Formats: sequence, structure tokens, C-alpha cells
Amino acid sequence: MSFLTRLLLLVTLALVPICALEVWNQIDLRRQRSDEIHEHAQQLLSLLGGEQQRLVEGVRQMLELLAETTSAQTLDATGCQALLTRTATRIPDYLTVNLTGEDGVILCSTNPLLRGRTIADRMHVRSALEGGGFTVGEFIRQRYDDKPAMPFGLPIRRTGEDGRTIGVVTALIDLGWLERYLSEHPLPDNAALMIADGNGIVLAHAPARPGAVGTALPPRFRPLLDADAVGTAQLMGIDGVERVFAYVPLSAGVRHIFVAVGIDHDAAMSGIDDALTRSLVWIAATLLLGLLAAFLTARRHLYQPVAALISATERWRTGDRSVRVGAVDGPEMSRLGLAFDGLVEDLDRQMQAKEEASAALRASEERSRALVENAPHMMWVNRPDGTLEYVNAAFRAYTGRMTNEENRMGDLHPEDVERIQAVRRAAIPAGAAHAYELRLRRADGAYRWHLSRTHPIHHGGRIVAWFGGAVDIHDIHRARETAEEAGRSKSRFLAAASHDLRQPMQSILLFAEVLRPHLGDGPGLDALGRLQHGLEILKGLLDGLLDISRLDAGIVAPQLEEFPVSDLLRSLDDAYAPVAHEKGLDWRVQPCHAAIRSDRVLLGRMLRNLVENAIRYTDSGGISVDCSVAADRLLIGVHDTGRGIPADQIDRVFEELYQVDNPERDRNQGLGLGLAIVRRLSDLLDHSVTVHSHPGQGSLFSIAVPLAAEACASAAPSGEAAPVEMAPAPPEREDRRLAVVVDDDPIVLAGMESLLHAWKFDVITADSSDLAMERLTLDGRRPDILVVDYRLRDKRIGTEAILRIWDMHDADIPGLIVTGEIGTEPQNDALTHGFDLLHKPVTPRSLAAALGRHLATAEGEARIPVTDTAEPPSAIL
Repeated sequence: MSFLTRLLLLVTLALVPICALEVWNQIDLRRQRSDEIHEHAQQLLSLLGGEQQRLVEGVRQMLELLAETTSAQTLDATGCQALLTRTATRIPDYLTVNLTGEDGVILCSTNPLLRGRTIADRMHVRSALEGGGFTVGEFIRQRYDDKPAMPFGLPIRRTGEDGRTIGVVTALIDLGWLERYLSEHPLPDNAALMIADGNGIVLAHAPARPGAVGTALPPRFRPLLDADAVGTAQLMGIDGVERVFAYVPLSAGVRHIFVAVGIDHDAAMSGIDDALTRSLVWIAATLLLGLLAAFLTARRHLYQPVAALISATERWRTGDRSVRVGAVDGPEMSRLGLAFDGLVEDLDRQMQAKEEASAALRASEERSRALVENAPHMMWVNRPDGTLEYVNAAFRAYTGRMTNEENRMGDLHPEDVERIQAVRRAAIPAGAAHAYELRLRRADGAYRWHLSRTHPIHHGGRIVAWFGGAVDIHDIHRARETAEEAGRSKSRFLAAASHDLRQPMQSILLFAEVLRPHLGDGPGLDALGRLQHGLEILKGLLDGLLDISRLDAGIVAPQLEEFPVSDLLRSLDDAYAPVAHEKGLDWRVQPCHAAIRSDRVLLGRMLRNLVENAIRYTDSGGISVDCSVAADRLLIGVHDTGRGIPADQIDRVFEELYQVDNPERDRNQGLGLGLAIVRRLSDLLDHSVTVHSHPGQGSLFSIAVPLAAEACASAAPSGEAAPVEMAPAPPEREDRRLAVVVDDDPIVLAGMESLLHAWKFDVITADSSDLAMERLTLDGRRPDILVVDYRLRDKRIGTEAILRIWDMHDADIPGLIVTGEIGTEPQNDALTHGFDLLHKPVTPRSLAAALGRHLATAEGEARIPVTDTAEPPSAIL
């Protein structure tokens, strides 16, 4: 759109509101005039309608007076005629009054010529006789002179008790009265009056219209006759002139009479319409003159100077930098021209500077490209969208071809393509540098590992290119793989050697306890205590190292199942309530009835490590274990009131062999492996562990465990701690209990036999299931407890020995599996058959607690807390 067109459009937009306002004013005046016409019509209707109503009311009153006269009551024709003759001199000559009997024969009349005629067939007579009230009849023509008339009727009721109708007094109004009335009260110019009866027959019309009286109104008047109230309407009159009618419908005013007064609409509006036409002509002329003036002014003072500026600009763009505009017509346009000349001079200087900078930039780019091209390492440049633009000579020499965007992924090892593309899809839209290791194919077809790094190059706040390079790390990668494989081999070796390492440790613990009864008070017993303490530290270190090795070797597979969490909490209570009480700490396990999905054994190990860690680092106060539901997880929390952990060391406590405030590696404070195992089991089971701790106030370790798929109830709301599990304490017995021990390691078997003898047990030992059955058959007694190793010779397992002894006696005999394996098989068998499961090396204290618990359960006797001692079963059991 040209400047001149826009200027004309602007002028048009400026004038249009003014013109629109003038048109609106004229339209509003026309509307007001139309309203005035309607109001005038209603005023005329009020005057004429009132006159008609007074006329009808006078007729009704006259008829009522006549009906009550003696002549009417007695139907005295002579007296009645004398009365009406006198009355005729006092009423208008357009009014005729008749009196008839029930037969409709006129007895007397203001027109004596009508006496003796019958009018029984007239509707107004019938209506008066049948209805018994004042009646306005329909249009009729008088029979004696054929003049149109409007009839009225009133019944004559005999005065007295019966009130019987004996005749009718009627009145006929000659419709010519309207002409006489209008001669005295003429209508305004262009006005018309129309009266019709209930059937829409025209009774009167003024100005007089030949043939109109007695004809039916056109159908367009029917809605006016049937209306509910007085109103106005604009429609074509019966004289063919469009009028605004004010009307009284049949249901209003004088009933059964329609009255309308109309005013010629076009004649009344002619002055307003002439004024509107003149206004529109004036507005159009003003608009055209304004546009013409704007066009001429703009062409002279705007269009020509702007055209000069455009011409100068086009010449300057074609290379003519000497062009200038100078002063042009008008002060404003002259300033614009001078400003344009100043701008051209500034642009000229800037373009010269830009050309010099561009030359310098091209030289710099050539140097940079030469450096990249001749660099000894593989390098490349990508476009802003990440597509390849250029690779250097080292890259081409390595791959033996010219790499481009279409074939660039062909340089990669097929197994690396999807991984690299995923990294690029995430990094390039985000404008982030990215690095990855990948295998690139050499010209001879061999793949070597490279470290690739790509960085964005920014200019002017946006990425203009990506620069990347690759370094050969094949030898480093192989060395790292070798080291990692060596670490995995070490872990697999330790994991595989777990059973063989645990067996001798188990025998040492058992024989150390066997020595206790043979040492009296003094240095020997003290030395034994120190020996056992050292052995327990060694046991903890061995358990931790072997567990970490098995986890690192990836040979521990979780066995997920759904089970009630109360099973784990009960075992924690059994094992650690006496340990906490011996240290003088409060111990509380809140009841929880939720069901979870996890590995029963591995989750139990996590909780045991957290509880042991809490007891070790809590000197006063207490330990509590509780649980709460959060979304689809059960949070099992271990609270303590111990030393707490500084915020900067919370992450480090999960590292191997790291302990807070123990730089001297005091083994009495633990080994620093418990939380490391917790972290590995957390990753393995996908059970997140969170820590909240404040130095000097204690710590809270929480494990988030998935809830079971089926409905689970949350922890009981009482908040009271679960009762402390008690170890068995059978009453004194005269006979000794019988224990059956099955283990294929002679040293462990001898140690277990010696320890049980010391605890007042009779013991049957065997290195196989078959031998155990033979010796038990020879003995003949029912054993009280079965202690078996899981893995026996000839690929036999201890579960078989327990089941065979149950078949021989009964399944109420407690079975205890003591094994050096931490695999899934012993766990599954223990869960399936209800055995207790202990992992070697087992301390005498743990063995005593397990034996006491099982014997008390089997014999249904009372339970007392298990103490953290190695007292013989004679005292504990």
C-alpha cells in the first residue's frame, strides 16, 4: 500500500466518524418523529374513542330508563307510543328507539311508521332476550330506508318477584352521525377514522370513502381486532395509504366495537426525510472535498519529497555512494533529507570499517582453518543445527575417506550409534557441550576407542557452529577394562571362597567358647574374653568383606516376594533387644501390619546393619524402629539418639572403611563396612535410603520399600512399642536334651559337639544324612533340636536330613540350618519348611539365643530376654 493511499485512508478514517455522527443524528430525529406520530394517533383516538363511548353510554342509560317506565312494564302500546313521541323531540335525529314484546313486534317507536313491524330476526334483539343484558349489535341496514345503522338492545324485565323478560327496548344509531360529528370536530390533515363491529364490518370511515361502509376489513387488520389492549401499528389503510393506526380492540372500550385513528405516515415524515436527504448530500460532498484536498496536499508536499528520498536510496544501493538529497520542499521534509544525507555518510564509514573487519575475519578464519586442517588430532566443525560441515586432514587420514553428514555414522561401531545419537539429540537443542567414548573405524577396518568432546561456539548471543575433537584412548580403555576385570575376578574369588573361609572361623568361635568352663577366674578367663572379642571383630570384618565381594561380583540376585513386614521386625526384636538393654539403651519396635514386596533376607541384612550401627554409636537414650506409609512405599525408619553425623559427611559414611571421628581405626567402633553394604543392597533392591541427622542429637535412617500389590494396612495407631521378644527359659529338667548335629566339616562338627556338651546337651553327630539316621535309630530317643549344615558331601543338603528325621519322629522337632552360603537356596528352603537360618560364622551367643527360642516354642514355655553373653544353655536355656 502506497504512502499516498495510506494518507487518503487516514483522511477518510478521520471524516467518517463525523459523517457517521451526522447520519446518526438524522436517523435519531426520524425515529423521534415516528414516535411523535404514534403519540399523536393515540391522542386522536383518545378524543374520538371517548366521544363514541359517551354516545354508547348515553344510549344505554336512555334504554334503561325506558325499560323501567310503566308503559314498558305493562307493554302498553298507546302509553309507550306517547312517551316515545315526546322523547323523539329530545334526542338526536340519527337515533331511533323501538319497544317490542317477546315476539319481536314493535309496539311503539320514535318513528311511528315502524309500529307493527317485527324485528324478531335481528341478532341484537335475540341477544337481549337470551342474554338478559345490554347488547351492542352488529352492522345492519335499516329496512325502511336501507341506511347503515349500529343497533343496541336491552331486555325489559318485569318488576317483581319473578323478574321475567317480557320484551326488548332497542336503539338504532344512523351511522351518518359520524359525518356530522366530524363537521363540527374536523380531523387533522392526513388523518382518518375507522369504526368496525365485532365481525370486522366497517361501520364508519372518515374521510368518507364510497363503498367502504358495510365491507369487511382486510385480513391485515385481524390482529388489531383480536388484540388484548389499546395500541398502535403501522400498516396500509383501506384507502391504500400507509398509516400509523392507534386502535381500541374489540375486547377494550365499547365491547364489540373496533375504533382506529390513522395518520398518513409518509406525509408526516416528508419533512424529516427531506432533511435526511440534504444531510447525506452534504456529508458526501464534504468527504469528497476532504479527500481531494488531502490528495493534492500530499502529492505536493509529501509524495514528491518521499519519491526523491526513495530514488536516492535506490541509487545508493546500486553503488552510487555520492548521491545526496539535500533540502526539499517544506521544513520537515528538508530536515528528513538532511538526516538521510547524514545517515548515508555514517553508513559509508561503517561499510568501510566492516569491509576492513571482514577482510581481517577472513584472514583469521583462513588461519584457524589451516590450524584445524593441519592439527595432529582428529577435529571437525558442525553447523548450528549439528550437521557436519567439515573434517580435518587427520580425520580423513584416519578413516581413509571424506566423511560427510550422510555417512558420518558409518565411521562408528554399530553398537555405539544409537547411544551417540541419543546424547546428541539431548545436547544440541539445549546448546550444551557433550562428550562420550566411542569406537571409530580406522582405514584398515579396525575399531579403536576414542574420547570425543564437542563444544558450542557462540557469537552475538547465539550458536554459530560446533567444534569437536577426538583423542585415541584405546590403550587406556583396555587397561581400565583389565583393571575392572581383575577387580571382578577378586570379588568372584572372595565370593566363591566364602564357604571355605567361614568354616574355619566357625570352628575357632566354637572351640573358644568350649574353653570357658575349663578356665577359672583369673588371667586365663580374661585372655579368653579378649580372644573372643577379637574373633567377633574378625567375624564382622569377614562378613562385611565377603558380602561386599558378592555384591560387587554381581552373584547376589534378589528374590522378590510379598510378605508382612512384621516378620522382619520380629527377628530384629529377637536379635537386638538384649544387645540394646545390655548397653543401657531403651529399645522399641513399633508394630506394623503392612505387607511389602522385597527380598526378605537382603532387606533384613540392611535393617540389621542400620540397627547395629545405631547401637554402636549411641551411648545414651534409645533406639526405635517404626514404619509409615508414603504413597506406594513403606518407610522403615531406624531412629537413634546417638552422636549424629555432620552434614558434610553424610554421603561419606556409605563408603567402605570410612567412619566418622575414628581416624585411628579403633575396631571397638566397628569396621566401617555396614553402611557400605546398605548402599549396595539399596541399589540392588531399588530401595532408596535417606538420612536425617544432627550432630549431638541423633540420626534417622529410612528405607523406602514398595508396598505389596494387594491391600495393606498401615502401622497400628496406638504408638506403643511392640513387646520385647523373649528367649526361651525352660524349667530345670532331670533328663538331658538330645541334639542332632550334621556337618561335613570335622573341625566344625567337633566344635559344635563340644559346645553343646558344655551346655548340658546329649549330642549325636554325623557328617551325612544317612549316618545321622543310623545313629539316631541306634539311640532310640526323640531329638529335641536339629542343627545341620546346608551343603553336605555328594551334593546332598541338610534339608534332607531334617525332613527324614521328621518322618521318623514328627514335624514338631525344631530344625536349625547353620551354613556358610548366602545364596537363595538355603533361604528358600528355610522359608518353605519353617527352619531357622544362621550364617557362619555364628557366635555362641547367637547360637544360644536361637536354640533357646526354638526349644521354648516347641515346649510352649515362658520366655525371657536373651542376654548378650555366652552363658551355657544350662543358664540360658
